Amino acid sequence: MFSRSITNPQQRPDLIRRWRCGRIVMQAGKLVRIERRWICGSVSMAQVWWQSRYGRPDDDLCWLDYHQPLGMPGFLTLDYVRSGRRAGYRSFVGACHVLHEIARLRGASAIVAHVSNGSISDRFLQRMGWERHLQHWSGRHWIRRFYDGYPQAGVERYLA
Repeated sequence: MFSRSITNPQQRPDLIRRWRCGRIVMQAGKLVRIERRWICGSVSMAQVWWQSRYGRPDDDLCWLDYHQPLGMPGFLTLDYVRSGRRAGYRSFVGACHVLHEIARLRGASAIVAHVSNGSISDRFLQRMGWERHLQHWSGRHWIRRFYDGYPQAGVERYLA
């Protein structure tokens, strides 16, 4: 009941549905764990800039923080992506696929994100099924819609 992390989202979908905030942790292209977060993190643009320029750790971890906004059970928000200098493309793609699986388990209609890091290209986001959103707002706002169904899970290949 008080579990703080799981290693396979398909084995404990009940926990995934209950957790409002979470963190997906990947290493070497494999899912290490999905952690329950008690509160969603608040990240400023200054913090993102500083960490991308000076604070990027020298490890191979990649994590994605997400949450379900209060009063909006049909949506997930991708809050923050952190990757170490040695984290590979496969870890980031795997984390995205795990996030899609979490959206499926929760019955989310879409995932929204404000992408502030220029290293995450528009082309990559489009390949992952994301679309530009709120183009009249400042910044790069993206949405991954699931109105027509969810992608094939394929999350098994990322399990350790």
